[in-house]
Amino acid sequence: MKKILIINAHSSKNKGDAAIIISMIQTIRKFVPNSEITISSRYPEDDSLYEEFGCKVVEQITRFPSKNLSFIQRLTYLMNELKTANKFVKGLNIPSVRSNDIFKCYQESDIIVSCGGGFLYSHPKYHIEASLIMHLAQIYFATKLNKKVILYSQSIGPFRSTLSKRVANFVFKKVSRITIREELSRKFLEDIGINNPIVVGDSAFTMNSSGYDVDVSNLVDINYSKFNVGVTVRQWEFPGKENPKELYKRYIQSVADTINHLVKNKIATVYLVPQVTGPTPIEDDRISNKHVLDLLDNDVRNSVIVMSQDYRPEELKAIYSKFNMFIGTRMHSNIFSLSSMVPTVAIAYEAKTTGIMKLLDLSKYVLDINKINSDDLVATVENCMNNTEIYRKHLNKHIPLMIEKAEEPAKLIKKMVN
Repeated sequence: MKKILIINAHSSKNKGDAAIIISMIQTIRKFVPNSEITISSRYPEDDSLYEEFGCKVVEQITRFPSKNLSFIQRLTYLMNELKTANKFVKGLNIPSVRSNDIFKCYQESDIIVSCGGGFLYSHPKYHIEASLIMHLAQIYFATKLNKKVILYSQSIGPFRSTLSKRVANFVFKKVSRITIREELSRKFLEDIGINNPIVVGDSAFTMNSSGYDVDVSNLVDINYSKFNVGVTVRQWEFPGKENPKELYKRYIQSVADTINHLVKNKIATVYLVPQVTGPTPIEDDRISNKHVLDLLDNDVRNSVIVMSQDYRPEELKAIYSKFNMFIGTRMHSNIFSLSSMVPTVAIAYEAKTTGIMKLLDLSKYVLDINKINSDDLVATVENCMNNTEIYRKHLNKHIPLMIEKAEEPAKLIKKMVN
């Protein structure tokens, strides 16, 4: 029995993050069937979902401070977490004030896997975020225990400050293998002196519904005689921008204007879907969906279905597969729809979306959230609708190749543990 610890998990309330973990579990077990997988989560109380896949869920070795604490309190908490983990690594003494589960997992694992996602980056020009320190610390302490460590299908970078570049370089040089989701991450890694990553795409492309029967009719009422369009939006805060409120207003207005166009000119039914429902209010898409709904014309609202349940990742993918087209801000909502062969227009809030779409040769169907406007979004959606059959044929050709590439990290894990 091979013991595999997956670290840096976020929260299954983010269905993209949940899909990453589920797809990793499924793919690793495909190539390492005799594996015992444990998930180390930032929000273990949210993640009983993974227990349904036969995995144990534990807290992280370096926990994150609450956002409600003052700066000094957060800094003190962070330093204490790092000291506690460092004492364990030096003497293998499990601290009495903590659960021993995560420390035993670090000690006993045959390999430690930093899960897929886009959390290894730093925006500030002159310092480094606490979140990056805590993510890197989980990886670093694994290497200090002389464990085999692999970064699994991640978006990495950019790193803007000299300090963040040095710290990231220091940690990444110690891991066994680095696999990344897109070419942009390769460039960001080269900028900090790391030159050995493998581009594999996003692991969520491999997620399937095996063991979970999805009946879409029990989740949402879809009239298949209509042209059905799924939409995801998010409360993006436009970090580093001088006018974030104005940019958010323009983004939401662009989506609302596009929905008005689809309903009035294409007789479409539009579904506002919550891809993410927490764990904090700013991450709850049901709030941003309400922002869009408030801007719609009165005669359009009857053709807009506002979905509000907290759906499982497999359920969302099954729902998206029934749409004729998809417009997504949440990157994994786009991956769910694309892997279901649904023509998709992506709104990119970070480089990872642009990179994934470029890997699929779909760059003309991506809009930058910082520059988006109603005219450009409507024009891109029109182009997508006018080329639906060509788009589907393109996906039928490229998605199987993407799935094959997304399995590469699991194949590497098989070699490393054997």
